[in-house]
Amino acid sequence: MGWRSQRVGSITASATVSMTDRVKQLRAEGRNIIGLATGTPDFDTPAHIKEAGKAAIDVDLAYITYTHSAGLPELREAVVAKLARENDVRASVEEVLVTIGVKQGLFTAAQACFDPGDEVLIPTPTWVTYEACFRLAGAVPVFVACRPEDGFRADPERLAAAITPRTRAIMLNSPGNPAGGVIPADSLAAIARLAERHDLLVFSDEIYEHMVYDGHRHVSIASLPGMFERTLTFNGLSKTYAMTGWRVGYVAGPRTILRDMQKIHTHSVTCAAAFAQKAAAVALDGPQDTLREYIRVLGERRRQLLDGLNGIPGVRCAPPDGGIFCFPDVTALGPDDRAISAAFLEQALVSSLPGSAFGPGGEGHLRINFARRDPADIDEAIDRLRRASERL
Repeated sequence: MGWRSQRVGSITASATVSMTDRVKQLRAEGRNIIGLATGTPDFDTPAHIKEAGKAAIDVDLAYITYTHSAGLPELREAVVAKLARENDVRASVEEVLVTIGVKQGLFTAAQACFDPGDEVLIPTPTWVTYEACFRLAGAVPVFVACRPEDGFRADPERLAAAITPRTRAIMLNSPGNPAGGVIPADSLAAIARLAERHDLLVFSDEIYEHMVYDGHRHVSIASLPGMFERTLTFNGLSKTYAMTGWRVGYVAGPRTILRDMQKIHTHSVTCAAAFAQKAAAVALDGPQDTLREYIRVLGERRRQLLDGLNGIPGVRCAPPDGGIFCFPDVTALGPDDRAISAAFLEQALVSSLPGSAFGPGGEGHLRINFARRDPADIDEAIDRLRRASERL
């Protein structure tokens, strides 16, 4: 039967979700897996946010039905205030769309902005979903490999060299997933000039904005002169407030693009869950003490995993600028990072993701999550990985 579109044939299943499914299967079989593959922080949603979500369900019918398709007014207002307060980005409520996580925002934006054959520059290694978003919209991902010696940070000169008459947009992710590179302010300014010179749109995924270390600083490209008008800023609550399962994200950008996105949004998902939106508004407007403590603990876990990995013969790991992952080079253990990741799962019972899943430049590396509450988990994972690496 010819019932399969060419577009769906052009993508593969998400490597992160596939690994999550495999880990769940092994755990159901009684295997004691330490799951360090996915982008899920092993922390609890702060109590006051959970209470807000539960109270919304219990006391107000408005939070168990459809909201305005663009999102709850109080959440959009909270996003506007947050962008001004933390990112120096000036948006109006009409320039914010609440989405079901960052993924759905990216898919909707790609459908709204691209026609078949449009090219999108993507610095790699990069999150696996960007490629799928653009391919399903008919656009053509153009991978621009970043160098390990540059900390896997997007290079304006390499991006400039990849521009063609078909180039429509640049995809940025800083701090980056999987390698944690934070784009320096001067490079970001150069990318902004590039976008203006060639009349390009910028997609900026800033989901890891608060997870920065060693003096690195996150800057939103939409805050630079003339850039809000050509930038879509994607963010959400999943990482910052440990709300992955609540599925609340948002997009901020030019009103004309947001209107087109909302049109697609109304036909595809209608709106994000109302009670989750209410909890998200409380998260953004409420006390940030738990966030500061959370970031402090992440810094400790990052150093713990980094030191542990560098103590394993055959493994070399540079410090990530930001994010929640280490991205060690494991080429000394063997030529195939997929085989090494699989061996670590089956023999060490520690899940990771092969760097090759994240595009050109990721080969020979593994992505390993350090966002764990219990430091003993990381110690145990390192011990297991060390024993397994000796067998490799």
